[in-house]
Amino acid sequence: MAASATLAVAGGVAVGQSDSGEGAAQPVAVESAIPAWRDLARAQEDLELALGARDAALMAMDRTVDALHLELARLDELIDVDSGRQLLKGEAEQLVVQEYMSGGDVEDLVFILGVSEATDALWREALLSELSEVVDQALSAVDNVFEEQERTEARIGRLNDAIPYLNSRLNDAEQSVEAAEWVVYIAEINDMADRELAQSRFIEPTERHWYNLRFCESTNNYTAESSNGLFYGAYQFEPRTWRTVGGTGNPAHAPPEEQDARARLLYARRGDQPWPRDYCGRWLPAN
Repeated sequence: MAASATLAVAGGVAVGQSDSGEGAAQPVAVESAIPAWRDLARAQEDLELALGARDAALMAMDRTVDALHLELARLDELIDVDSGRQLLKGEAEQLVVQEYMSGGDVEDLVFILGVSEATDALWREALLSELSEVVDQALSAVDNVFEEQERTEARIGRLNDAIPYLNSRLNDAEQSVEAAEWVVYIAEINDMADRELAQSRFIEPTERHWYNLRFCESTNNYTAESSNGLFYGAYQFEPRTWRTVGGTGNPAHAPPEEQDARARLLYARRGDQPWPRDYCGRWLPAN
């Protein structure tokens, strides 16, 4: 924000004419679509989506881990033949009762229990008789503990295989939430700048204005620090000025989006005063 803060100009930058009509060459930035950190409502919507995706990933992980624990516990019971038969008996009774109470089709019940030996006629007759007869028929067909062990082990393998993928998905979702929260944080600064610009009625600089200002101050170097140790970042903030717009720490260590947003907020409050018009401030609109 002062002449002493200017750094050496780097090559490879396009130049154009000043908006004020001055003939001196200056860098030109291309206008781009408004990013999410300039639109608070959009940033908040994106955050809600990211939170929803994270919750879904977490729920999928929790369900898978719970199912894995249940299958492991089930396998422990199946390893012992007697306890395995008791387990299958309880499961068969529960399934038959549920199917009987819901009035489901016989074919559905046969499929659920895996009773390939049962005939439709047998099951229809059983369902019309006492429920205990249905249970007896189910138990006689599913009482194969060793096969059930193999099926349970296969399910455990599939659940184990799913966990690394679900963990990666959850990590990605967490990173997306952090990124979305950062965008909302920057969007809130820009929203404050929007409201204060409306009150101050200063002319909103274009992206070209800002680029030219940054180029003049620091050759568009967001990590720039002046040789005299007084000015920092792309806009060459003084530390105390940086703090007046909510910044903390060294401005040159802040991400570009934060430096841009706090420069907008500073301009909304003070216009081009922090950047003297006889030097870099000349690239900002004249109010």
